[in-house]
Amino acid sequence: MKKLLLATSLVAIVPTIVNAVTLIDCKNEDSNNSITSIWPAPYLSDSGLLCFDVKGWPKFSGSNCVANGKKIRWTGLVIVSEDDESQGRDSTNFRVSKPTVNENNIEYLIEWSRGSTWRPMQHVAINRLTGVAVNYFVLAHGGETYQCSAGKKVF
Repeated sequence: MKKLLLATSLVAIVPTIVNAVTLIDCKNEDSNNSITSIWPAPYLSDSGLLCFDVKGWPKFSGSNCVANGKKIRWTGLVIVSEDDESQGRDSTNFRVSKPTVNENNIEYLIEWSRGSTWRPMQHVAINRLTGVAVNYFVLAHGGETYQCSAGKKVF
């Protein structure tokens, strides 16, 4: 009976461990700026895919994880602001094309669209060796600096 209980417990736990993810926790280096963030929050799957925390968005559809050099698209009901001007809340398409995901760097550009025209939303570059990240916002010059670290693994 004890062996059956142990086997049942392992069967229940193993799929969860396989799907564990490593959060990428990034804090703005300017302590006076708590308004901006790297959004949507990125994380790494155990298989090394770059993923975005978007599955809980209203009306989410599509893919939220991408491999190095590949592409993904997703749709969700969100409010988009461009240069501090709200574009309203509506169904919005997002895409990430050809990100860099390797042992030294994570770099990607998220674009958004509500029709046929794609516009840049965020260009994020994370140095995995130092933890320093720069987030270049839409049409912004320069960028904001963040300190990132690997968060705990969660399932």
